[in-house]
Amino acid sequence: MSEIVRFEMPRVETVVQGAGASGAIGAELDRRGLNRVFLVTGNTVGSSEPFAKLTEELGVRVVGTFSRVEAHNPVGLVVELLEAARSAEIDAFVAVGGGSPCDAAKLAAVGLCEGSITAQDLARNYLDFEYPATVRQRPLTGTPVPVFAVPTTLSAAEWDGFAGSVDSARDTKDLTVYLEATPTAVFLDPELCAHTPRDLWATTGVRALDHAVETSYAKNAHPFTTALANDALTILAQNLPRSVADPEDYDAALKCQQAAWMSILGVHNVSLGLSHAIGHQLGAVGIPHGVTSCIMLPHVMRFLEPVTAEHQARMARALAAVQGDEEDLSAAARLERILDDLGVPRRVSDFGVGRDKMQGVAHAALGDMVVRESPRTVDEAAIYSLLEAVW
Repeated sequence: MSEIVRFEMPRVETVVQGAGASGAIGAELDRRGLNRVFLVTGNTVGSSEPFAKLTEELGVRVVGTFSRVEAHNPVGLVVELLEAARSAEIDAFVAVGGGSPCDAAKLAAVGLCEGSITAQDLARNYLDFEYPATVRQRPLTGTPVPVFAVPTTLSAAEWDGFAGSVDSARDTKDLTVYLEATPTAVFLDPELCAHTPRDLWATTGVRALDHAVETSYAKNAHPFTTALANDALTILAQNLPRSVADPEDYDAALKCQQAAWMSILGVHNVSLGLSHAIGHQLGAVGIPHGVTSCIMLPHVMRFLEPVTAEHQARMARALAAVQGDEEDLSAAARLERILDDLGVPRRVSDFGVGRDKMQGVAHAALGDMVVRESPRTVDEAAIYSLLEAVW
């Protein structure tokens, strides 16, 4: 008899997609009776003409803006966002940009409903994981305010209730995970994404590839998410190089956004894995979010190949069909062709991170919840060996 498994359906209610989709935010806010909106973004997007236009369109609904979000969300800045949003008496967040603004909005939404004020208060809601399978989480005592997400990268933070923040004193990235924090509405606007620097678009696109790879061969893989991940891999391989080469190829960009969505749908049920566990902690020592996948994914795939051969053979066939040749190459080698064509970074040392940090990264990665569904048992020494290979 098969095991009974609970599957939590994704919680996004509405997706508006297509060039100019961000213009529909006001109508969606009005439809839900949300009148006091707080905008969350980073400095680059926040100082751009499209953001100014969006702010103007939302008009009097905007009661505050926080445009100082930084990569990986240093927890001190999350506290500042939380204080500003509380003072403005908001009823919704609108997060515009990459994964970090979206995560910041989710963290602040959780913080507001939990009455959090300090970094120590926020820490009460961090997920506590002990390898191999012990997970502790404090239940929410309230309901987070809605988050509307307007992604301008392919990191896919808009599709789940996971949110990361970094404590620089510990060089550790902490996870806060609540389905209730999942954005209510998502606006996929390839016209807005045309303003995203192409290197950032490329590296976060590799992040989406990483989602597709890891969810398809996770220890707790599910047919529903695997089917989506398989197609996401093909769509990204076909369209990511196109949209990197031409930011105004809105068709290719929207297909990448849809594939990023497919790559991570259902992540509250099927975990990401070893590449992400290491990547989260590389982020804590200064490696940009999507770049961590460019660095780690091929090496992790080779490490896992002995126990995921069937899955990786399928990936290799799919990528070979896109790449149009009959060479007998592994999935990891096929993926590296994509990385080479995109010209993305491949070494930790390129970012000025010392080898002396790698032992701490290995230790923290083993304490990252997503490592639990790695299809091959790992320990700190195995992770350190992988890090040595990419340093």
